[in-house]
Amino acid sequence: MRTDKQMEKQASHIADAIVDLVERANGPVTLSEINRKIPGFAAKEPPAWEYFYEHDDGTEVVIWDGMTEAGFEALRKVIRGRRVAIQFVKPVLYFLMENCLFHNDQWWPIVLLPARAANVETPAYLERTSQKQQDYFIKRATAEGLAGYRRLTPGSAGNADCFSLL
Repeated sequence: MRTDKQMEKQASHIADAIVDLVERANGPVTLSEINRKIPGFAAKEPPAWEYFYEHDDGTEVVIWDGMTEAGFEALRKVIRGRRVAIQFVKPVLYFLMENCLFHNDQWWPIVLLPARAANVETPAYLERTSQKQQDYFIKRATAEGLAGYRRLTPGSAGNADCFSLL
């Protein structure tokens, strides 16, 4: 039986491997690519973990599923720890690049980018998004007195904006 300390060590190793892959790619990396390339991320058999995001209105969307517990924790670490930036993308990207479709109506596909590619910081993560979405984040945060939202000056992100959803 694996201890919490062993799982944490494995999650940290997977998180470091995810960041390394994203940095080397210097552009969008799909979660299905991480599934294939990072040992220990994808669950080969049950139980499997799911990473989801809860909107302000309480609705939940699935970011990815089918992960090991350590894979889930690693994904949480790199997103919430702002070690990478996320970008919401159109599902067609996963089909075209990965021949992968997610069979869940609640799926909001993302790609991971180097943290330097982010153009907005939220209280939960770094994101690369459209100017319109940045304006929305900042306007809403100002109007509602929300802390933790700010514009960033993004660095290079390869072809990151080709399939951007927002």
